[in-house]
Amino acid sequence: MAQLDFYANSSDILEVIDYMSELSPLRLFEAYSRKDHKIREFKSSKDILLSSHIEDNHGGVFVRGWWESVTSTPFVKTFDLNPNIGKYRQSLEGVGIFQLLQGRPKDSAENALDLSRFTHWNQKGALQRAHLSDNDINEVNWTEFKSLSGKLNRHIKNKMFKAKLFSRPVLQGAYSDLKNGGSLFGQPGVFSLGSLEIES
Repeated sequence: MAQLDFYANSSDILEVIDYMSELSPLRLFEAYSRKDHKIREFKSSKDILLSSHIEDNHGGVFVRGWWESVTSTPFVKTFDLNPNIGKYRQSLEGVGIFQLLQGRPKDSAENALDLSRFTHWNQKGALQRAHLSDNDINEVNWTEFKSLSGKLNRHIKNKMFKAKLFSRPVLQGAYSDLKNGGSLFGQPGVFSLGSLEIES
């Protein structure tokens, strides 16, 4: 599993999505639909802002998608809910998808901003998962996936960051929030501007 952790607010995450779109054409969906609603596709970061997605996800972005040059077989899965909660929800699934989850303020840690995370399968990890079919794994252009993911990783680490906490990039919006009295959650504690662990 490939994974990149970084600190970001909503404006940062939307900027990340814009850059991902510039790298190569992609399709983007909410990771999970609202209860008793079909899953929504977003054509752009502006689409996300114009929807209720951030509000529906407790103040953060939580999306899945795929680059069209990487795969063409993701699918929408419908699953039943406890009748006391609702009838159904939908999720985007597939070997060649990526997931982007924005970290939110952590209630148990003085509302400090938690890590955001970009993740996806790599070929080795996918091959080790017994429930994934060979056809699905072989359909993914792993070389292209690794290349695009690497470009995103380097762009975040080298171009978008304003500071680092334990080598994890702190992006512009999250850094501005720090300057306005915010804090970051990072094991083993809560860190604010001026903490020795935050490297500008």
